[in-house]
Amino acid sequence: MASKESTAVIWMLSDSFILSVMLLIGGFLGKAISPFQVVFLVNVIAAFAAIILFSKGKWENIKPQKMKLHIFRGLLGVSSTICLFYALQYLSLAEVTAINFFVPLITSILSVFIFREKPKAYVYIAIILNLAGVMMLLSPKLMASQVTQQNLYLGLIFALSAVAILVIYNINLKKIGNAEKVVPQMVFAPLYSAIILLPVAIFVWKPLDTNSALLIMLYGGLLITKLAARFFAFNKSDLSKLMPLEYAQILFSSILGYIFLQQTQTLLGIAGIVLIVLSSIAHVLFMHFERNSDTKNMKGITND
Repeated sequence: MASKESTAVIWMLSDSFILSVMLLIGGFLGKAISPFQVVFLVNVIAAFAAIILFSKGKWENIKPQKMKLHIFRGLLGVSSTICLFYALQYLSLAEVTAINFFVPLITSILSVFIFREKPKAYVYIAIILNLAGVMMLLSPKLMASQVTQQNLYLGLIFALSAVAILVIYNINLKKIGNAEKVVPQMVFAPLYSAIILLPVAIFVWKPLDTNSALLIMLYGGLLITKLAARFFAFNKSDLSKLMPLEYAQILFSSILGYIFLQQTQTLLGIAGIVLIVLSSIAHVLFMHFERNSDTKNMKGITND
């Protein structure tokens, strides 16, 4: 059990880093190309690569068990990604990441009712502290000029729409994980996303330059890796335990935003990031202590 949860933590942190890189690339691409075209091409690449890698020429190797869940997941994935692309046109990488942290909060709460999970008190404490850090990070823009506030409101509309969709996406993914193997997920998540976007992509299509084409190919590869990382994480631990670990993404996004976009933070924003990171570290430590306690209890029962 301890080994499974440690592996789940590694997969979840990998997922957070990959998503930060994907958001960075999305911010670059969204300024030159329609997000609909970008997301369509990314999913085509991901689906094509997954079919080649996993099918081995046989339908049985990729045949899904829950086709409707895959279709629904494709629709959710497309919608959330496009909302995030538009949000990045009005907000910084760190701000979009921070707002996105409402996803683990809501998912953790819903998992208690939907999957009958029983998170410990430290899970809720981590969520509250992380949300406090998010508000500290966003507070400078909330007190800024009217023009800046208008951009903030537009960014919030897109970012919060992505949050609502991603919560449903996580619940859907957990359900698929309980009834589906990983290979069909790698194939059909991007495949259905591409099919859903095809009509819109044709309408907004424009030729790609070399840099955009390379970035889209990289994004597609990252998408496949992220899908696998999240699937493996969700199958090795409870949603309620894993969701607060997504807050580590703020550190990755802040570093990438500073290096590639020269996006800096105020002292209050930096304090918010520090609070989020420390809270996430404490959360991982509490998970570790809980595992050790469970292991000792099991050994005690066995010895008795």
